[in-house]
Amino acid sequence: MPAVGTAGPGAVHRVRIPLRISDFVGSHVNNVRFQEFSQDARLQWFRERFDVRGSRVPIALARWLEIDFRRVIGRDATEVWVDVEILRVGRTSYTMRTSIGSEATGEAPCAIVDTVLVVTAPDETTTLEIGPAERAALLGGTEGIT
Repeated sequence: MPAVGTAGPGAVHRVRIPLRISDFVGSHVNNVRFQEFSQDARLQWFRERFDVRGSRVPIALARWLEIDFRRVIGRDATEVWVDVEILRVGRTSYTMRTSIGSEATGEAPCAIVDTVLVVTAPDETTTLEIGPAERAALLGGTEGIT
């Protein structure tokens, strides 16, 4: 298991999101939607990863977000794929990367979104340390998930 604060990427998980007419502006997907695709994919990843009887899903708030737009997704796309991965797990926060593209544009991502999430208490006013079971789950392991 990686030491606290060191890089230790987990496995990449691909999510597919159907496109709607409201996702487009002109002849391409609206850049504003990339943040929404990222958020939707993160939430789906969490449901799939932590929706285990008795598991504890860490409450986390997005503290910082950066989007690297590389190219547009045109009207010929019917869905986007979003690759979700954990880049880093620190003491009270972790960094997730979502790479977004479409079959119509190929395997290279059209945008990369890095988000730092801070784990908080249920009242969302205090940060909490990431426990060993949460750390293992975030990094793709299953040991210690309770």
